[in-house]
Amino acid sequence: AMNIVSQSPQETEKIAGEITGRVKNGGIICLFGDLGSGKTVFTRGIAEKLKINKFSIKSPTYTYIRNYTYKKAKLYHIDLYRLEEIDELLWQEIRELMENQKNILIIEWADKLGDKIPDKRIDVFMKYIDENKRKILIKAHD
Repeated sequence: AMNIVSQSPQETEKIAGEITGRVKNGGIICLFGDLGSGKTVFTRGIAEKLKINKFSIKSPTYTYIRNYTYKKAKLYHIDLYRLEEIDELLWQEIRELMENQKNILIIEWADKLGDKIPDKRIDVFMKYIDENKRKILIKAHD
């Protein structure tokens, strides 16, 4: 596990970029943390590393799933914040995306997946310290 204190949003993006190497051929990153802890900033850092316009990354609060194409694969940005529980239809959709090993999935509020959370994933826990600083804990599950 890596435990880092990021001093700025730029640094958070850089840290995210470094993790991207681990999922560039496909993988799942689960983001945990309260509102305003930097999850969308982290996602932008991943997008930028994949040469996706990071400013196209918005918090997909109303759409649940947004996708961005890069090279031959797809980045799926999934935000479960507004869900009380995941209905069968949405879960089927997420599961299909997970089954394609080439996809990169970033899941915000991944704790809402409960026991459906995938075994093979990278967890990123983010904590607000002050206006600029964030505590970031990264833990890989292979």
